[in-house]
Amino acid sequence: MSKQTVRVLVFTGFYLPGYKGGGPIKTIKNLFDQVGDEITFKLITSDRDLGDTSPYTSVSRGTWNQVGNASVFYAQSGKTGYAQIARQLRVKDYDLVYLNSFFSPRFSFLPLLMAKALRQRVVLGPRGEFSEGALSLKSGKKRVFIRVFKLLGLHRGTVFQASSDFEADDIRRTLGQHVDVQVAENIGAQEYAEQLPSRATGPLKAVFVSRISPKKNLLGALEMLQQVQHPLVYDIYGPVEDEEYWQQCDKVIAGLPPHIQVHHRGSLTPDDVVKYLEKYDVFFFPTKGENYGHVIAEALCAGLPTLIANTTPWRNLQEQGIGWDLPLNSPDSFSAVLDELATMCADEHHQMRQRVLAWAKNKFSQRDAIKANIALFKYAYEKN
Repeated sequence: MSKQTVRVLVFTGFYLPGYKGGGPIKTIKNLFDQVGDEITFKLITSDRDLGDTSPYTSVSRGTWNQVGNASVFYAQSGKTGYAQIARQLRVKDYDLVYLNSFFSPRFSFLPLLMAKALRQRVVLGPRGEFSEGALSLKSGKKRVFIRVFKLLGLHRGTVFQASSDFEADDIRRTLGQHVDVQVAENIGAQEYAEQLPSRATGPLKAVFVSRISPKKNLLGALEMLQQVQHPLVYDIYGPVEDEEYWQQCDKVIAGLPPHIQVHHRGSLTPDDVVKYLEKYDVFFFPTKGENYGHVIAEALCAGLPTLIANTTPWRNLQEQGIGWDLPLNSPDSFSAVLDELATMCADEHHQMRQRVLAWAKNKFSQRDAIKANIALFKYAYEKN
């Protein structure tokens, strides 16, 4: 391939200055920051944050804005936004279309249909949407969508990005063994805890950071707390994406034993996550499925022992002495780990935190993920 820079037109539902969309925002920001010298990025996204009825006031809507080292177009809501997206696709000042969702009508399905009609190359990262846990939510609608996708042959010629071998298996299981899947891990957190406070006497301090929605399984986490025997405080950070689901969580919170205290602390901006996490004793996040899980990476960068489900790429944590990844069909095992941490002596807990932080610094200083993402776009660009 020549030295020509590959020009990528990116679509995602939410981006900066928004933060409620969680991990995908961080994924794309890290991609732009780390790969932008070799790949030219332009991004089209929504003009408002997840769940907001009003648009951002700090950007120009319906036009291009310079955000970091990428140009960002904030599409307006309704038919106007669809027309704006179609108009930008027809300009064809790009080499690749990069989609960061499978099920989004506005920021995936429409751009995919148009890109195919315009004979443009497409990379699609489903961002964990094909995990068993994710597909179990609104499963009927998703099955219909997948069937239509296959009938239209939209998988043919599309390069699918998996962030891990686990996600590659999910994609092939959903769309067929012959789809073109390339593994390029998300580019993870680059900030680290500045200090590792020793565990104080008193209740174990556990923390949850994510959108409050069924996929993130806060309800399951709260039900696991019913079996915890030792005093524990569980702080929840994240926007309420599903109000009905939060009401179910609230009912479980009201019925917890008095030695378990749960508080919803509102939302965190991306810049605050690591410095807030480092104040806790354990990150407790039994999610139903993550293709990557940026907040898990951030917890590790905060030096936090991490208690998660085995539904993410973060595996074998116990063997490495940095946490636990356990099956969701064994809820008592999560409760047992929380009791184990509650009775762990301060020195042993501090040593574990040091081990977690050292592991994270080694993991996230590697350039493998950056090189894999560059290779993904160049592969798709060169593909016939």
